[in-house]
Parts: sequence; C-alpha cells; structure tokens
Amino acid sequence: WKLHKGDFLEICLRGFINEENETYQNFTNSELIVSNIKNEKTIEDIQKQEILWNNWIENHRNILEQWKEKEWFHILKNKWRNEQQKYIEKNDKLQENILNEQETHSIVGQKDMWKQWISKQATLIDMFNKEDWFKSIVYVKDKEKDNYHINEYNNISVTSKNGLKNEKMNHEQGRSKNIIQKLMVQIHMMVLEECIKEDIIKHKELCIDNFIEDIHNQNNYEENRNITQCDTDDFNVLEFQEIHTSINK
Repeated sequence: WKLHKGDFLEICLRGFINEENETYQNFTNSELIVSNIKNEKTIEDIQKQEILWNNWIENHRNILEQWKEKEWFHILKNKWRNEQQKYIEKNDKLQENILNEQETHSIVGQKDMWKQWISKQATLIDMFNKEDWFKSIVYVKDKEKDNYHINEYNNISVTSKNGLKNEKMNHEQGRSKNIIQKLMVQIHMMVLEECIKEDIIKHKELCIDNFIEDIHNQNNYEENRNITQCDTDDFNVLEFQEIHTSINK
C-alpha cells in the first residue's frame, strides 16, 4: 500500500478534478505520472507521489480522520466493498482460471477496480452535493477559505473593496466547485485507505489463526502417535508374557 498509494491518489485526482479546476492546473505533467502506469518506479517518481500524498491527505489527516466515525463514511465503504465483489465475480465469469484470479487480486487488478469505481462516482457529484452530510463539510471547508480572504480583505482600502466584492461573487461558483472536487478526492481516498487497513488486519488475523491451527493439528498428531505407540508397546508386552508362560508350561 505504501508503495502504490500514490497511484491510487492520481487515479482519484484524474477522475474527480476537471482540467478547468485551478487545482488541476497547478499540476505539471511530471507530477501526474499515472497515465503511463509504470511497472517500475524511480526514486524521483516515489518522491513526487509522496509530496502529492502529503499535500492532499497527510497534511489534512487530523480533519480527515474524524470522518471515519460518520455513518455516511461506513455506507461509502460498503459501496466500495460491493464494487470489489462485483468486479471479482465479473472476472470469474469471463475467465475462470488461475491466471485470471491472480490478476484480479494483483495490484494491477486493484487499480483497475479503483479506476472504474472512481469513474462511476465522478458522475454522482451532483447527488453527493444534495446530501446534508456533504453540504456540512463543504460549508466548513468553504469557511476556511473565506477566513483567509477576509484577512486580506480587511487590509486593503475601501475603494478597492467593491472591486474585490464583485470579483468574489464572480468566482464563488468556481471556488465552490473546486472545494467539492477536492473533498470528493479526499473522501474516497480515506475510504480506500481504511478498507486497505481492514484487509491487512484480517489477513494478519487469518495467518495467526492458520498458524495456531497448524500447531494444534501437529500436537494432535503427536498425541495420537504416542497413544498408538503405547498401545503397540502394551500389546507386545502382553503377547510376550503369554508366549513366555506357554513355553514355561
């Protein structure tokens, strides 16, 4: 996950952020390398993706972590889980073989799943924007930007304020769109990250359970072997006693 999280973020960025968005325009071609998905990454690629990850996710971690307890977050997680299951079932029907199964569960398959789901989710932005929970976090994010501009607004002359006010109104809709798209990226990346963490925990628990079961089976085998050996030894002793008695008679 640590090695590939940047790829998933870039897929998300390309899925949700339009080229008209000022955030998108700040990206250079070198910053978004996912269009040519590479089998091997250079150190420079990894460093660029780490910067991208910090700017979008890690630097906002204290706020994003709060979403995990919300009902809407768990609903979205379940939708992603369902999407994964549909993808796997679809691939199983198309090609029922070992190679396909390996491909489905490989990192390439995971990225393909993610890209398809993000494409679907990008068409649902208007639906998200009607949800009360989404409106509330958009409002909070919008106020953060407003506070920044208010500080600048109070430091300029009165004659310039009317011009800035008109400019603010002209860009209000575009700014709101930028906020919504950025939140869509952050929300979906947090959903993915949380699901990955849960999968890792489940995998570790499964490995531990299998290990314990193997030890238990091994112990049972040793016990049965010892019991069998004891029975055999007892039989040999009794048989020897009977034979010895017959000879003496």
